[in-house]
Amino acid sequence: MRSFRLGIAFILLLASAQLYSISSVYSQTDRVLILSIDGTIDAGYSDLVARVLTRTDVGQYVIIVLKTNGGYLKPTQDIVYTIINSGANVTVFIPPGGFAYSAGAYISVSADILAMAPGSVIGSAEPRDLAGNVDPKVLNAMSEWMASLAELRGRDVEAARAMVTENRDYTAREAVDIGIADLIVSDMDELINVLDISDLPLEYVGKDIRSEALSIFSNPLLAGILLNIAALLILIELMNPTFIGFIAAIALLILSFLGLGYIGADATALILLIIGISAIVAETWIGEGELAVGGAILTVIGILMLYRAEQFIWTFNYRLFVIGGIIIIVLVVGFLGFYLHKIREVVMKGKSPLDIDALIGKEGVVKQEVGPGKVGIVLVESDLWSAISDQDIGVGEKVVVVGVEGVILKVVRK
Repeated sequence: MRSFRLGIAFILLLASAQLYSISSVYSQTDRVLILSIDGTIDAGYSDLVARVLTRTDVGQYVIIVLKTNGGYLKPTQDIVYTIINSGANVTVFIPPGGFAYSAGAYISVSADILAMAPGSVIGSAEPRDLAGNVDPKVLNAMSEWMASLAELRGRDVEAARAMVTENRDYTAREAVDIGIADLIVSDMDELINVLDISDLPLEYVGKDIRSEALSIFSNPLLAGILLNIAALLILIELMNPTFIGFIAAIALLILSFLGLGYIGADATALILLIIGISAIVAETWIGEGELAVGGAILTVIGILMLYRAEQFIWTFNYRLFVIGGIIIIVLVVGFLGFYLHKIREVVMKGKSPLDIDALIGKEGVVKQEVGPGKVGIVLVESDLWSAISDQDIGVGEKVVVVGVEGVILKVVRK
């Protein structure tokens, strides 16, 4: 009961700290968020953009510094949808020497303001599958989508459509002249001055643990490999069942489903948490140690993927970092202490010559007659024991253990 109360206290402490970190981060409404997207547009960036923009205030400035060769369709659609439906004032900035090709072009056109630096370029947005093929139906759909985004933001519709149908590219000057981009600025400082937000504090946002994990597992090649490994482990389990192999197979199967887009990040995190906790609980019955280790790993992965308020990592607030570290240490130590306590209980309950003295004073029933010089059998504490007595005691009579000689109990009639 005491361990249970301590566990509840730890959980309440963690929840309080999490609420504190969320409130302290999001209480700063007058600030400019600068979000960096540098690489393939995938589920990791889609999740990151959604977490940033869904927590911003109406009219708050968000600057997306974009440099990408493209990415996947679904994450691109999700990012564009988030930008359009956000109440924030979203500016996409393509930095000097940067580029916004393919998926980056759709994201750029969907922004409230598109700023480009000298030496940057936008375009080449023709949709292709992983094999490099172009589906005319998809091409037509994407070109009209691009045109509608341009129309929504007051940009040149035909120039935007040409980036899809003709793979057109535009330099910063060309993009401004034809009405695709809004501004040409040399760097971030100039952009801040042009937007007239130089008096607001800046907060830089990059990929965190959750978004990095999503980027890794959303790779189609890795998802396919994980799916094959999971199938192989299941086949091995059918021939030679082991609990740890079964747990690993399920975990890999769930991660592959995440990569293939069948389930979302939150659902994946919850499933991994359930599997991990179940494995740890099962360890108390099996007692091999492997399930506890595997369960702990899955639980940590699930927590990292489920935790959505990583902004203290972005700004590296030392106070919150120290508080979070202390809480994690306390939780881990508390869990290990509880786990070791349970192991000790199991060991103490085990029957061995070392703890046989604990039977002294216990009552039992004779199952095979005992007497002077006659070794019989008695049932004590749900186990059968060899026993002797200075009295002749018949089957069915009740006895009390009064001593131990080696592994033989000495009993008397009750």
